[in-house]
Amino acid sequence: MDSQPPPPAYSWFRSRGGRRFGREFAAIVLLKLLALILLWFFCIRPLPRADTAPPAVRNHLLAPASETAHDR
Repeated sequence: MDSQPPPPAYSWFRSRGGRRFGREFAAIVLLKLLALILLWFFCIRPLPRADTAPPAVRNHLLAPASETAHDR
């Protein structure tokens, strides 16, 4: 009894439908990545950052208190 390994299984991804699925899947992933990059550059990245330099923080903390509605 000579046992041989089974023949390699045929992969669906190597068929015409599998290759088409792979191209469509890659296109969807690339489009979503492009959408995330565009959202980053147009919505998130331009937000101004607070100035955290030591002189700016000191000036902010030592500035006189502004008049608010309940102080009147």
